[in-house]
Amino acid sequence: MIDGGLSKLFPEHLRDIHWQRVETWSTGFGVPDLNGCGNGVEFWIECKQTDGCKINLRPEQIAWAMRRMRAGGRVYIAVRRKHAGGKRKGNAIDELWLYPGSAAQALAVNRMALVRSVGFWPGGPARWPWPIIRKTLLTP
Repeated sequence: MIDGGLSKLFPEHLRDIHWQRVETWSTGFGVPDLNGCGNGVEFWIECKQTDGCKINLRPEQIAWAMRRMRAGGRVYIAVRRKHAGGKRKGNAIDELWLYPGSAAQALAVNRMALVRSVGFWPGGPARWPWPIIRKTLLTP
């Protein structure tokens, strides 16, 4: 999966948020994968997966995030870093990294660890602290 299953995991674990999966590949380039609203706070999440330290953000995705944030919107980039481990990669990992949309340009050119995130949670979806993730998404 190109989004690491995040577009299903967020609604599955944060059921009190109203979610809308967004599919605009033919009409709106760069629009994030998920729109959410909870406690009167609306936000967008671009979901990505990687097995390394970099993610692929298209210029349209970066531009959309920048325009939305200039208009006062909330945008996040959620990255699931996951691999089965091995000789070159070390131990298996399944991590969630959450970045503000303002980090989009930096993420496009830098390793993830060099860009300031608003949250990092290891251990896979069963161990990710979903109440804290919810609070992170809804708190200014």
